[in-house]
Amino acid sequence: MDSKAQNMRQKVQHILDSNALHSHQINAAQKTFNALSSEQVRAVVTAAEMQAGKSGIALALCCLQRLSLTVQQICNRAQLKDTLYLVTMPDTALKEQAEEDLKLAKNVVVSNFVNFEKALENEFKGNPPKLIIIDECHYGSNVAAVRYSKIFDYLEQENDSCNVVFISATPFGALYGAETEYQEALELQTEAESKQDEELLKEANDVASKALKDSILRRDFNTRLVFHKTSDEYYGVREMLNNGKVKALIDDNRNFLFPSQERDAFITQFKQHEGMGWSLVRVPAGLAMEAKQFLITQGIDENAIYIIGNSLSGVPEDEHCSIERFKKEFDDALLFEDKLIAITVASARAGINFGAMMKNNLISTWDSTVASVAAVVQANIGRACGYHGNNASTHYTNLNATEAYGAILDHLELTCSDNAASDFDGLKEFFDDICQEYQVNGLDVGLTIKYKRRRPIGDVETYKTDSYVAVPAKLLEEDADFSQFTRDKHFLQAIDVIRNEFTAKGAPCVKGSRAMRGKGKNWIKAHWINGDSYNNPEKARVDGTQKEKTIMYTGMLDKGEYLEFNRVVAPGSGELSENKLITASIFSIYNISRRKVDKKIMSLDDVWAMCDYFGIERDDTMFVLYKRGEYDIERSLAKKEHNKLPDKSGELSDESHFSDIAENAY
Repeated sequence: MDSKAQNMRQKVQHILDSNALHSHQINAAQKTFNALSSEQVRAVVTAAEMQAGKSGIALALCCLQRLSLTVQQICNRAQLKDTLYLVTMPDTALKEQAEEDLKLAKNVVVSNFVNFEKALENEFKGNPPKLIIIDECHYGSNVAAVRYSKIFDYLEQENDSCNVVFISATPFGALYGAETEYQEALELQTEAESKQDEELLKEANDVASKALKDSILRRDFNTRLVFHKTSDEYYGVREMLNNGKVKALIDDNRNFLFPSQERDAFITQFKQHEGMGWSLVRVPAGLAMEAKQFLITQGIDENAIYIIGNSLSGVPEDEHCSIERFKKEFDDALLFEDKLIAITVASARAGINFGAMMKNNLISTWDSTVASVAAVVQANIGRACGYHGNNASTHYTNLNATEAYGAILDHLELTCSDNAASDFDGLKEFFDDICQEYQVNGLDVGLTIKYKRRRPIGDVETYKTDSYVAVPAKLLEEDADFSQFTRDKHFLQAIDVIRNEFTAKGAPCVKGSRAMRGKGKNWIKAHWINGDSYNNPEKARVDGTQKEKTIMYTGMLDKGEYLEFNRVVAPGSGELSENKLITASIFSIYNISRRKVDKKIMSLDDVWAMCDYFGIERDDTMFVLYKRGEYDIERSLAKKEHNKLPDKSGELSDESHFSDIAENAY
């Protein structure tokens, strides 16, 4: 028996030692498996960058699971199948690719969520799986997306000795999507209890219960997070940013049909590229043919332009091209040193790997994505990541979202690449700061429902802005007197709290992250303005840059015009304007941007310019504070009535993936 067991282990070890796996993949799998070996830990989230070898990590996990069996178990043919690998989406191509990637592991069964229970019944008779691996877990981030309650119910009620591993390049939404719903349900419960509304309370309880079941952070599984640290040969988003190969697309310039310097540069680079090469262009649904016609007007051979997808709106049937066919066209073009352009309306389907040869010959990509961080990085730029030698391709995309992802990777590498992390509250706080710092809509939306009738308003309780005051911070003065600027006790208290954020540990120092959290601070909303957000048009939103907004808002108040306090607060990450009494814009040489930009810190002249504008003493830091005014019942009721409008059943939108039926998803 021992010799047979040894022979079985040698076969598994041979896979780990072969060229099928890289050391960094085995290391990530080992850290994941070690975390599962910890007391009471039954779930691990493994975050791995795009095209960094997640399938290799999964294969290594299968091998480690097999090696963990006892002598009797590993020699028992009935117990050969001990691992279940689930593809999140019901896509046969993804399932087939996973089966190919994992074919060396004889102990794994590949299935998907639709056939999850059938796979358990047919493939694990009398021998339930000991490990479940779920790929692309970021799909679980929204109400319309895949949820995990059935998996966890099975693990709790039918197989309490089985562990689960979630793998994704962007697991953020799956980590917190259901958690957000749970918090909203708690607020609904409070409202229902105050109104003594039993029907509303039942609804809130049901939502809270479902959210707890859906979250991959199910509390009694003691979930851990592991970050897969790639090898030095990996070329990903951070390397692209460092090489200056990510170009920002802002506002109308995202539209490939809109004239812009970026579009001119894209076309010029393609036409001047010598030898074989190809470019990838992502356009909104319905504009594929228009994009092709534009490229033809630029002198590009129409036979070199391919539209990827099926049943695309406005695209004749004979214009459609499958991914498989395009890859064959690429092989032919490689032979004759031709150049190609692929147009798609939904970027690259999760898991599709263009291969090293296609990546090595990639000239450029264009992506119109404006949604979440995950939607941006899972699209064109994510498909160009991986182990290849091309560091010259240029990517025109949402720079803010790309840089936010880079900052997240830096943080994950620092905090959980050596050891598994469990501080998910701290991680969520960091994610919230990232969204504010880089002014992105969110980390991950996964699959969403796009309602045609309305978009619910979250921050409904509305107030007018009462007044404002501008003051020099005087951070180097211990007992500075601000009574010459204002007598308002709330302004004075807020000034004291914010000054203490800079000086609590001594002299003020440069920091990349500050947050008004903690007891006695939550009534203040602070905008920490640095060299990037001060006057960089890339960081501007509807009301302009922080400099422009401040001048606009205070000008409106000076003229006696109405200014909605909610607009000044600009709440995010579940915040509500009704909970804020003071909003502060903090211009300081001690705030630094995390983004890789030329100007990270405000210059002294910048701060002085703001001081001069408001006619106050020059300082290295100055505050503009706004105070909440009267409750605006008319605007509040209007927003509430808006939210009562019936939701018209909309269309599923998958912002971050490429599909042969992509048009039908829009």
